[in-house]
Amino acid sequence: MNSFLLKLGDAFCTQSFHPFSIFAFFIFISSNLCAQGTYRDPSVLRDPTGYKLRIGDKVRVVIRGENDCTTEGTINSEGKLRLVYIGEIPLTGLSKKQAEDRISKKYIDEFIFRKPVVSLSMTSYVIRSVFLSGAVNNKGPYSLPPEVEAMNIVEVIARAGGFNDIAKKNKVYVTRTFFNESGSAKETKTYEVDVEALSTGSIRGSNQRFWIYPGDRIEVPERLI
Repeated sequence: MNSFLLKLGDAFCTQSFHPFSIFAFFIFISSNLCAQGTYRDPSVLRDPTGYKLRIGDKVRVVIRGENDCTTEGTINSEGKLRLVYIGEIPLTGLSKKQAEDRISKKYIDEFIFRKPVVSLSMTSYVIRSVFLSGAVNNKGPYSLPPEVEAMNIVEVIARAGGFNDIAKKNKVYVTRTFFNESGSAKETKTYEVDVEALSTGSIRGSNQRFWIYPGDRIEVPERLI
């Protein structure tokens, strides 16, 4: 594919083409780059290895040919799912394929099935939200897309309805709670963010984005009129 694109690009440099052909050429390149996974949206952070199961996710597990083993359930607070014959099995942090392999191995290790074919599907994702208050058009929770680990604050506010007319865009407060390994709250920090500068590109380098994570609270004060 890459060699083909190079040759096609050389052809455009050496020959005369109708403007529509040039437009079609660039559409072709764009679609192929997206198809090959080279395009990345800079406003979001995703796990490059794909979605990982989380506490609160609802899943359906099917063992081919074993209808009595079909399970629909929610991954509990310990990160486990209860399955027929083998009880609870930890699944959080695993991809769909990894979870299927772990379940299959468990059935084999327990001498229940020799070669089980396991299929796991998502029935619903746990809601992971941030909360917006103050001078925004839509106050309240905003749910991040399931596959997103974090999102640029500019994108979060835009998707949640944007600022209202009296928002103080250059001084937005983000409150974040940090937790220890046991899940208990350890400390809370508040950050001051110049969203106006971020959105206009006035800030350069590593600070050109401020990432918002699930559980963050965004407060937008009002400016003096």
